[in-house]
Amino acid sequence: MLYLCSFEQKGENMLAIWESIKVFLKGMIMGAANVFPISSGTVSLVLGVFERFINAINSLRVKNFKLLFKGEFTEFGRRTDFRFFIVIVLGLLAGMVLTSIFLKQTLVSYKVYTWSFFIGLIIASVIYVMKNIDKVSAKNILLVVAGMVLSFFLSIKSNPYPNESFFYLFLCGIIGATGMVVPGVSGSHLMLLMGNYELIVTKGIPWMTKASTFMDGARILLPFVLGALVSIIMFSHLLAWLMREYRDSTLSVLAGFMLGSLPVVYPWKVPGESTYLFSLPSWNTELLLAVVMAGLGFAAVFILELMARHTKKKQQERLLNPKPKRQKKHRKHSKHGRKTKKN
Repeated sequence: MLYLCSFEQKGENMLAIWESIKVFLKGMIMGAANVFPISSGTVSLVLGVFERFINAINSLRVKNFKLLFKGEFTEFGRRTDFRFFIVIVLGLLAGMVLTSIFLKQTLVSYKVYTWSFFIGLIIASVIYVMKNIDKVSAKNILLVVAGMVLSFFLSIKSNPYPNESFFYLFLCGIIGATGMVVPGVSGSHLMLLMGNYELIVTKGIPWMTKASTFMDGARILLPFVLGALVSIIMFSHLLAWLMREYRDSTLSVLAGFMLGSLPVVYPWKVPGESTYLFSLPSWNTELLLAVVMAGLGFAAVFILELMARHTKKKQQERLLNPKPKRQKKHRKHSKHGRKTKKN
């Protein structure tokens, strides 16, 4: 009997380890999406962890942390789903680091194609956000136009030098983390608009992986991470309230901002005195490949949207038609160690 209990315990431990590995891998995928101008919130929906992630964030409250000081660690873990939160955040960080190292090379060697891919991602994301607006009204149309105009004039301003001040990096962290809690919105896209995308993604994160540049990377990433934590823990409640009370208006403004910031990722531009100088590309192989990359970016978001819709439908079906629990057959052991059915 003791042997069977030990075997069952080992089985439960293996299941828990395997579950943690799956959560970590899902976190890595979300982290990779966070680096691209694509919503990691949408990706988390596809992976089936969005609601659990948001609930885990919202459970990180002062009253729950008080349990730690009382020594009630098990209760704290139960109320906050802390193990899940830690594992998925570690996965997020790993995914962001690995993807940033990859992007550092592609943005140098294949800049036109990378930015073109981003254009496809952004256009598809805008369509995804606008499709989620329930009611088309004059007010929402005006909000889209207002967000687009404001974003457009901000995005054409020439800003060849990123802002490395502590406060601005902190602000980038607050805004960049919104993509984790709002499906359809890309935090990286908003950082592109703010001018600090390359500083954080292709410099700050890769620098942290080398001993010689670790402190330089930490100087950039520390305020950014602090801002992201503040955003995730505190701003998520505000966003949840805005999405609940003013959903259509919030999505309209966000869609306008995303659409108006397309000049940021336009590949054929050079910094001018006050604004960027844009030029039309020549009809050649480079342009053709750029169009193909934009199409691939658009298709990637479109496929993610279909997968997210399918996942959501399956979750709703499970809620409406829960599977009946199987009754376990009780067995007892004879003196000779064989299992016998209980009469």
